[in-house]
Amino acid sequence: MRLALKRTACILLVVLLCSVAWLHFVGRISLTTQDLGRHIRNGELALTGHHIISTNYYAYTYPDFHTVCHHWAAGVLLFLVWKAWGFVGLSSFYGGVLLITFAFFIWTAARSASCRSALTAAALVLPLLAYRIEIRPEGLTTLFLGLNFLLLDSYRRGKLDGRWLWLVPVVHLLWVNVHILFAVGLCLTGIFILDALVREGFSRSFRLLFGVGLASVAASCLNPFGLEGVLQPLNIFNVYGYKLAENQTVFFMMKRFPGRTIYEYFLILLGVAAALWILRVVRERNWRDSFLHLALLVFFGLMAVKAVRAIAMFGLFFIPLAAENWESVVAGYAGRWAGAWRRLTALACGALILMAAVVPSFYLSPLRKYSRLVGDPQYANSLFYVLARPALWAGLEDGVNGSAEFFRGNGLRGPVFNNYDIGGYFIFHLFPGERPFVDNRPEAYPVDFFSKTYGPMQEDDKVWEDISRQYGFEVIYFYRHDMTTWGQPFLIRRLADPRWAPVFVDAWTIILARRGGVNQSVIDRFELPRSMFRSRKN
Repeated sequence: MRLALKRTACILLVVLLCSVAWLHFVGRISLTTQDLGRHIRNGELALTGHHIISTNYYAYTYPDFHTVCHHWAAGVLLFLVWKAWGFVGLSSFYGGVLLITFAFFIWTAARSASCRSALTAAALVLPLLAYRIEIRPEGLTTLFLGLNFLLLDSYRRGKLDGRWLWLVPVVHLLWVNVHILFAVGLCLTGIFILDALVREGFSRSFRLLFGVGLASVAASCLNPFGLEGVLQPLNIFNVYGYKLAENQTVFFMMKRFPGRTIYEYFLILLGVAAALWILRVVRERNWRDSFLHLALLVFFGLMAVKAVRAIAMFGLFFIPLAAENWESVVAGYAGRWAGAWRRLTALACGALILMAAVVPSFYLSPLRKYSRLVGDPQYANSLFYVLARPALWAGLEDGVNGSAEFFRGNGLRGPVFNNYDIGGYFIFHLFPGERPFVDNRPEAYPVDFFSKTYGPMQEDDKVWEDISRQYGFEVIYFYRHDMTTWGQPFLIRRLADPRWAPVFVDAWTIILARRGGVNQSVIDRFELPRSMFRSRKN
């Protein structure tokens, strides 16, 4: 009877945690600054045009510049989901991918530790996992990472026949065509190979894992770009001329966004994971059995410190690492109080999940981002009210397509100067009728393009005049919350420039047309008074 009650309580907590996690993992799509629109067009081109792009292709500036489209298959999948179920379907599909990934890591943790510690660790990392919920191929990377980790860890613990490990190369065959971070999967397999060598030497397990690793590398060569596609993770940053926020260090982001506590929270959890591992090793005095945990902690922890895009991946691995090491620490240090500590863990687990479900101000709660959207105050704190209304968490943001509809509906014509952020949105709505000046792929442009053209033309009006004459810009189409050092000053100067007239503005974008050009009739009808624009210091 007591065991049945425990199982029932565990099941209820799992259901509640999954409900909380779902609202963390989904969100309405702003599209304006996302790559999603370009991925959908990539997929459409691959399916209907039977063409996997290998050049810049979309932009009129460098259409023939060679680049590897390492995520082409993800575009196909996203296009098919969008075609069948629209943006609401895409929101739900992607939320499902993240939830399944979450479940893989919880399952692995529960089998190696306990349900209580697995769910506690899972609840603690929800803010980290919610850091990267924009719909992108990277979500499929985390899914494949979770699947491979489950297979490799299950074999290591003797819970899976070695023949199942040959699914790992099959996963890599898909992975290499979906996202460039397939390389992280190869590193994960390499960590398990090294772990087997440390623990058992050149044993049968080591030989099997080594063979699986070689097969995974060979499977990764089965992509449209061959060896170049496999080596792309090593080379891509050599051709990045544009600094992306997602690739910056935690410490850089802490300085740049001092009000965002997610970076400090990540460092706290990283410290907790490291402390638990140290306590375990000191007690057990057997570092070899704990080598795998150390390798995973160092690899994913340092990767997240170096590039904040990996914070969510660290969060996923925190679940099994923290859960198992916590149980080991309790068993090794608590003595006769071990039972009390386990009950305390169970109580903490229940309290964290319940508070995340019902207290909007609680740090782990997803209701913080929904409470302002729920009109009726009596439902503002209700998890299930929000869950039952997909309009709150699925599909496009209201009005986000307004600028594209204005552009098409009023026959605006380019050439267009757009900023980097809005490139994917531009491609989705306006290509091939209009081509962007730049889009959200640094690797698809020469490094000099960003360092000698794109940045300087917004910083220096003389350079702007030269480049504007060269390309004959007729429209400026900007994501108006551009956070580069040059974006806002450039917009302020263009709004003060009598040669350019603002004709559209909304919460996301601003459009200006050149006076006396091909869009003069649009200016005559829609020019906005300059008095409506204000500049302010951040």
